[in-house]
Amino acid sequence: MTAYDLAVELGLPAACLAAWAAAYCLARLSNRPAGVPAAAAAMELPGQEPPAVVSLLTNQWQVTVDAAESTLLDLAARGYVELRPADADPQHTTVHLTGRSPEHLTRYERLVHDRVTERAVDGVVPLTALSFADAGRAASWSKRMRRYVIADARRLGLSRRRFSKVLVTVLSVLGVVAAAGVAAGVWHLVRRTGDDQFGSVAAFVVTAAVLVGVAGRDLGERDTPAGREAATRWLGLRAWLADHESFAELPPAAVAVWDRYLSYGAALGVTRVASRVIHLGVADRTRLWSSYGGGWRQVPVTYPAGMPRYGQALGWIVFRAVLAGMIGWTLTRIVGVALLDSASGSAASAGPGARWTSIDPVTLGVITLGLLLLGYAAYLVVRVVIDLVAPADVTGEVLWHQVWQVHSSDSDSSSTPVNHYLVVDDGHADQLRAWVLPQEIAGECRLGDVVTVRVRPWTRRVIRVAVQRPAPEIAEPYDDADGEETGSAGAAPGGLHPERLLSAAEVGAALGMRVSLVRPESAAEARWGARFVDGRGSTVLVVNVVAGGRMARAALLLSRSVGQALPGVGDEAYAARDRVVGRRGDVVLLVLHPQEAPGGGAALAGLLATALSRLPADVAAPRP
Repeated sequence: MTAYDLAVELGLPAACLAAWAAAYCLARLSNRPAGVPAAAAAMELPGQEPPAVVSLLTNQWQVTVDAAESTLLDLAARGYVELRPADADPQHTTVHLTGRSPEHLTRYERLVHDRVTERAVDGVVPLTALSFADAGRAASWSKRMRRYVIADARRLGLSRRRFSKVLVTVLSVLGVVAAAGVAAGVWHLVRRTGDDQFGSVAAFVVTAAVLVGVAGRDLGERDTPAGREAATRWLGLRAWLADHESFAELPPAAVAVWDRYLSYGAALGVTRVASRVIHLGVADRTRLWSSYGGGWRQVPVTYPAGMPRYGQALGWIVFRAVLAGMIGWTLTRIVGVALLDSASGSAASAGPGARWTSIDPVTLGVITLGLLLLGYAAYLVVRVVIDLVAPADVTGEVLWHQVWQVHSSDSDSSSTPVNHYLVVDDGHADQLRAWVLPQEIAGECRLGDVVTVRVRPWTRRVIRVAVQRPAPEIAEPYDDADGEETGSAGAAPGGLHPERLLSAAEVGAALGMRVSLVRPESAAEARWGARFVDGRGSTVLVVNVVAGGRMARAALLLSRSVGQALPGVGDEAYAARDRVVGRRGDVVLLVLHPQEAPGGGAALAGLLATALSRLPADVAAPRP
């Protein structure tokens, strides 16, 4: 290798990548949110911006938990809900729906109002019961809240993307140029060594894809001139509220007196007590709220931990009992007797009973350990028999359903759930215990279901689940972040809603399991398809919609080549091992099941036929 080869093969790619990295870092540094000075402290509300937007402006253009908290307080100040103190403890505040129509609320205000409506029983919900028992749903809700607040701030001209579209385009072009430099170095190397010439093409494609992807990442928001001016005004109010001697100690119900000052105080981060009480994230699993049985109550929950019996099948406990018994018998009857016999010769001259009074500490310890193991084995056998012949049935609402134990694979670093926590409220217990739900039946229930579970009290293991009343389907809204149309080629047309083509009940009946529909988080996602998951959150069925064009023709061509024709289903349909594809007019549907469906392809074919039959006539009609 000559110096020229080294310069081209190593120096050129390194220089190109370093130049792009320098440009990217410079772009990040020059597009950080600007620091904003505070105006003079003043008590007047300095503008009409909603509290959630004010929270964005005064937190370096980041959406924090204050956005949701301040929005709830603002809904109370404006009469959409009412906050009432039950006693002197702010934790006991209740939220009451006032009946005022939320028609004119913004999307994030409607999101908070819908959460109150969803949780309310007879129009009332404890304030601390607004948190989520499902971590995945809490994350999805928070993501939607962030998207809506940012969209409103952009609409008002107070915020903008940290990287503009022009800057992203420039960085992407520079990334392609840098990728060309890397490809040139690889091309020189493979030409010199005689390796596969495709290596330079692969290097260009991979490098360009990575650099363009990094350039297009969403890095958050930054300031605008109007946003900086508004932030300055609101920071003046924060200075005045922070100097108020008792404002930070006001409970949430004080909104009835302080009106919107309390909501803006929460947005500005100066309401210590109110912000501590209001929590719209994941619930505290050790103290769960329940309305099952009529009326709200908060119940403490204990979780099994530390004892090896918890969650284990009785067979494993019997095995431990047998093993402990064998070791105990060996220590007592074989090792202990041998040690006693070895000492009996020296103790024989000491007279009767000397054999026992002269036992050395080692022999005594071995015999004692053996007796303890025998007693432990007998205890395990007795408890197993009681657990086996006397299981218990618990009927109530599922309050908590969470993975507890996982099995980690050394080969691919993946984790497989083994056991889940399951908390069921029977409506009258003062304290609840979490049961251990095996992975094999974890998908048979979900949060909000009223179930009857058969359990083994000692091991806390659930052996059977029967759903008495399924949880209501929660229709969560979806919308685009900027309120703009984002249609893509091949996406379902506006009159078609993929999530309405199949119901969760139909999919569950076909697959022989309990499933639920995952609500799309955006209009763009909703136009492409629908996804169904089991009780563990694993995807079990995907319905994709392609409306005409090259993508639809490509999907059909591939299906014809590898699939088996399904006569009588739509205009044409084909089945493969884990999927079926069908066409009606210009619309192509793909129904995908990751594993083999019960009954083979017939189950998927039936679902495909049902979905195709529900396509609107104007959407499925061939285009002229």
